[in-house]
Amino acid sequence: MTEKLADVWDPLGRSFPAPLVEHFTPLGAHLRLETNSPEIAQACRASFGRYGSPSSPDSRDAQIVIRLLVDNAFNEVPPWPDPVFRSQRDIFYISVGRQNTVIADLEKGFAAGFVAPAMARDTTFLRSTFLECLVLTLLTQGKASTHTYIHASAVALGDRGLIFCGPSQSGKSTLAFACARRGFRVVSDDVVYLREQDEELNVWGKPWHLRFLPDYLRFFPELSQNRAALRFDGKDCFEIDVDAVLPGHTQTRCKPEAIFFLQRCATQARYEAVDSHEALQLLSRDLVYDRPEVMERHRRFWLRLIRKGCYRLCYDEHLDAVVELLRLFLEKSSGVSDAR
Repeated sequence: MTEKLADVWDPLGRSFPAPLVEHFTPLGAHLRLETNSPEIAQACRASFGRYGSPSSPDSRDAQIVIRLLVDNAFNEVPPWPDPVFRSQRDIFYISVGRQNTVIADLEKGFAAGFVAPAMARDTTFLRSTFLECLVLTLLTQGKASTHTYIHASAVALGDRGLIFCGPSQSGKSTLAFACARRGFRVVSDDVVYLREQDEELNVWGKPWHLRFLPDYLRFFPELSQNRAALRFDGKDCFEIDVDAVLPGHTQTRCKPEAIFFLQRCATQARYEAVDSHEALQLLSRDLVYDRPEVMERHRRFWLRLIRKGCYRLCYDEHLDAVVELLRLFLEKSSGVSDAR
């Protein structure tokens, strides 16, 4: 028989092509993006392009595959309602309104979804709510995940990193930029990611942007012209591009030297040791419920980090003095390492 079927109705969008394919290496992992939208491809470059490309962009080596398509029949426009995030077993779900939805299989490392044309054009919202959320969730949650996370910022001198841990508004980003002004490099803002590579614990981050609350100009008045206003995590804040303000003061990973739990105080800056049990409790404040084997990996990575050294850093508004204290800490710990 040579007869062909009539054109088949495709209400689920199964036949939508994804002719644009690009590869990225967020947090050292291999991401393959498949899309039909130049805007989505450009947004992914903005989020992950500065990590570089994999040495071998073979699609079979991709740890994560995201297939995100624009459906031109969708007509929703901003302002967007609050996103909804849900997960059951290894299925993770993001929905914004009636027409912007992505489903991820955390066991397979695969996500697929459809968004409205207006969502693809809203680069800031698309990046934070869909692209970055999907990648970071696939890397840290579920059966196929490889990374652990901490609510923290991180800086480095050379390959030696310091992690600043604390809840929102504890000064993580402020201290990170104060360090960058004095020769450190920013490794991450707000969330730090841990991964074992060649039996070593590595700190990975997204170093290029720092977000501040509106009062930050009293510490850094020089940033008044280099900022973008946005709303993040329900709060009004300002974002700076670190490379634009301090060229060459970012790096994507380092070796952890110590972790500091931040505490504001009215006395001279100082640090004191924190016992391992308390440190583990502080690190787990923002832990998201997951499979038992994933929770155990988080615990194992955190204990390795704690053994590096953990301290409570009490500091006031004299940021340069705090930065000098941290520099002296690294010099002292280097001397201890050399003696060993």
